[in-house]
Amino acid sequence: MTNSRERFFTELNRLLLDPKVKRMKEFPQHFGTNTLSHSIKVAEASFRLAEKLGWDIDERELARGALLHDYYLYDIKAEGLTPYRHGTSHPGKAAENAGRDFGLTPNELNIIRGHMWPLTLFSPPRSKEAALVCMADKYVASKEMILRKY
Repeated sequence: MTNSRERFFTELNRLLLDPKVKRMKEFPQHFGTNTLSHSIKVAEASFRLAEKLGWDIDERELARGALLHDYYLYDIKAEGLTPYRHGTSHPGKAAENAGRDFGLTPNELNIIRGHMWPLTLFSPPRSKEAALVCMADKYVASKEMILRKY
C-alpha cells in the first residue's frame, strides 16, 4: 500500500504547487473554509476510504479528480446563486475549467461531474474513484456545514 500512498500524495502535492490550483484559496465555501482547503480534505478522505475498503484504484486519477472536484473558480454569493443552483451547476463548471487547465482523462472528468450525485441525476459516478470522491465530499461537507468543524 506504500507505493499506492506515494503515488497518490506525489500527484496531490504536484498539483498543489500549481498557481492555478492555489487560486482556489480565493473562493469561500462551507462556513469559513475555502475551495482549496475543502478539496484537500476531500482528496485525503477519498484515499483513506479506498485504503479502508481495500480498493485497487488509479491513485493519480483519484488525486486529480478529488483535488479539482470544486475547481469552479467563482464566489457563490457574488454570482447570486442559490445553494440548489450552485449544487447542480458547479460540477459542470468545475469539469470545464479543470479540463481546460489540466487536460483531464474521461475518468477524471467523471469524478468531477459525478461528485454531487444524486443531485446531478444524469452524471452518476462511473468508477471506484468517482464513487470515493462522491462519498468523501458528502462526509467532508457535512462536517464543515452541519458540525462546522473539520
